[in-house]
Amino acid sequence: MSTLGQAKTKRLLAVHGWSGTVLGLLLYVCVFTGSIVVFEDEIDTWAQGIVEHHDTLGARVDHHFRVAARDVDRRYYEDVQIFRLPDGNMQYLFHTHETDAETGRIVEPTVHITVDGESGVVVDRWEGLRGERPPAPGSALRDFWVDLHVQLYLPNPYGLILVGALGLMMMAAAISGILIHKHLFRDAFVSARNRTRLVGARDLHVLAGSWGLPFALILAFTGAFFGFAGPVGVPMMAQAAFKGDRQALIETVVGVPEEVDMTAAPLASLDYIIADAENRSSGEIQFIQITNYDSADAKVRLRVSPPVGELAPVVLGYEGVTRAFEGEKPIFGQSPSFGASVFGIIGPLHFGNFAGLVSKTVWLGMGLAMAFVTASGLLLWTKRREDEPLWRGFRRVVMLAVWGVPFAMLVSAVVFFVTLPAGDPHVWTPMGFLLGVVIAVTLALRGQVMVERLRIANASLCLTLPLLRHLTGGSSWSEALIGGGLEILVIDILLILTGLALLHKARKTSHEPQPSAVQEPAE
Repeated sequence: MSTLGQAKTKRLLAVHGWSGTVLGLLLYVCVFTGSIVVFEDEIDTWAQGIVEHHDTLGARVDHHFRVAARDVDRRYYEDVQIFRLPDGNMQYLFHTHETDAETGRIVEPTVHITVDGESGVVVDRWEGLRGERPPAPGSALRDFWVDLHVQLYLPNPYGLILVGALGLMMMAAAISGILIHKHLFRDAFVSARNRTRLVGARDLHVLAGSWGLPFALILAFTGAFFGFAGPVGVPMMAQAAFKGDRQALIETVVGVPEEVDMTAAPLASLDYIIADAENRSSGEIQFIQITNYDSADAKVRLRVSPPVGELAPVVLGYEGVTRAFEGEKPIFGQSPSFGASVFGIIGPLHFGNFAGLVSKTVWLGMGLAMAFVTASGLLLWTKRREDEPLWRGFRRVVMLAVWGVPFAMLVSAVVFFVTLPAGDPHVWTPMGFLLGVVIAVTLALRGQVMVERLRIANASLCLTLPLLRHLTGGSSWSEALIGGGLEILVIDILLILTGLALLHKARKTSHEPQPSAVQEPAE
């Protein structure tokens, strides 16, 4: 039970309210989209119509890799990554580090080679600077939704910094919410009263917020870390401790690279190393990294998914030439440390992928609950100030965002499927989102039944997407069942059920008396 005085409680209420109001709409967008992209891999499979999903590296990795590597210049052997794509093809990334003569910055010339997973035949080859390779058309929807969450589709690094600030704001709202609750455990079991009145909306806000507080703190901290670590944290640390020398910072944290013996020496069998790693770990091998390939000091690192009961993935190290097992390696740095352990679990805690579909489903549910807490908090805050015209208008903007963001995302999916066969979906998918925003605003400006209009619009798109996906060349349900592509079937069914539920709600609402101004927050 809180023992804070009335004055302090009042100030905390102000902090709690304003931390959720200032940039609150962007926080809602970030939290809602983050909840959806927890299933980014499944969404990508659904969007591309991949029936047969491949999670393991498969057979004959060693032979196919060596054949592909013969046509790559040795200067790219400094660092090599091997992983399997969802469609079954194998991806090889060869890259090195060089100093750009004009800018003086470190650049990474890269060779991307994609080969057929069964035959080893090269199906695609690209050479250029790392990060400049044109993305695959089929991944446009997944890429846009992820970018919308990670950077709010703003230029780098400004989007990351803004999202990091939203994470800090979410932490402020969560911590002040804990201090404000006089009966936190009792509120966690509160029974919502009349949901058509303001008190019912408050009960639902308190109930969802009470259960979601630990989750909110986890998401806020990890989100702030990812937002600030690269664009803000590293430069600040370099400036404060190393007078701006980032290379000195990296060498201190990661370690000074040892002198490498580049004498040519054949790499041990990757098939043997993979088999040995599978015997040592219960997880699945996610990718392989080879440093100084085809040299006497070659090293092989295999990243393995977290074992049962653990959060962080495991990295197994091998000597490249002798194939001797070197033991587990830290995710970050050269030797095990507390910092490396923390760094290893931040990603799984934020993405919710440490226990497969089970943890992802929990993260989806809790994320949507946090989106509801954000939206309902904004509505409650504006409801108490509805006597002021500015706050009445802001409350309408909140309702537009709550229903308009999902609608715009659905419109972007429609545009993605329409443009995938004939155009560049990476260009048109974001345009589809902007089109959805324009349509949502137009519906909002036409009359007082904005929520009902947007609810029906969302329902219509949910029911349309499965059919549109199939008509534009996507796999059928029978093909998905036979091939094991259950992601396609499950997402289609979820869209249909969501659409039917929204239509039922709209039909039920249309038969009820029009809600008064006091009743609107329950929406």
